[in-house]
Amino acid sequence: MATYTVATPKGGVGKSTTAAELVLALSQHGRRVLAVDLDQQGNLTNRLGLTASSEVDGTTADVLAGELDLDQAATPSPVLGGVDVLADTEANPPADLTTFLRDELPAHADRWDDVVIDTPPSVGALTQAGLAAADVIIAPVTPSVEAYDQLRRLAAVLDARIAKRVNRGAQISWVVPVAFDSRAAQGRGRLLDREILTQLRNTYPGRVTPPVRDSVTARDAYLESLPVGAYAPDTPVANDYATAAHVIIQGATS
Repeated sequence: MATYTVATPKGGVGKSTTAAELVLALSQHGRRVLAVDLDQQGNLTNRLGLTASSEVDGTTADVLAGELDLDQAATPSPVLGGVDVLADTEANPPADLTTFLRDELPAHADRWDDVVIDTPPSVGALTQAGLAAADVIIAPVTPSVEAYDQLRRLAAVLDARIAKRVNRGAQISWVVPVAFDSRAAQGRGRLLDREILTQLRNTYPGRVTPPVRDSVTARDAYLESLPVGAYAPDTPVANDYATAAHVIIQGATS
């Protein structure tokens, strides 16, 4: 079982979208996937077809509070075969949260091949729990002046609170540039996008996926409660996400 955690301290950077596309890509590889939504906004839950009107077997909060077993709380996604969803949490996390998922998930390797965890746009307790459980840590970044600050804050939390004790050696495995000018990878397009992409590649050599272009398709897919690749599989942005996901999955399995 491989656990992929998508994290960034800043909201609005395509974190949940990236997590949903990774779930889709894994399921298309025939993997049995558990999607864990730790974000109270529930964007990953929605993107996997579970809306406010859906009946769910349980939530992340139920599992963290010890009220339901993980097997009982996971709800099958109505839009992706082979995918179960642990729906968004709606309660404050318990004090012993940090290592709970790290210790609990391996016990379910007979049911799921992979786990994808979406975290809140923060570096608080729920995010730290996701990072503690992670084999692969993925950080989406937008072409903004705050991009490096996002990564520095995440790296600082990993170094100070995670990597030394609860998940030894944990670091940012992959940076996913999202909402970039599609021409940036060829050294063209918006100057800021080109400069940030170049700096990311210099700072994280071999750990930056091909960029994902900016597109309204991602927002439209959310309104339909679907991953981009399921909503509009033939679009350029769906292909970008599929390419990025393939790089991440290949890196985890090689």
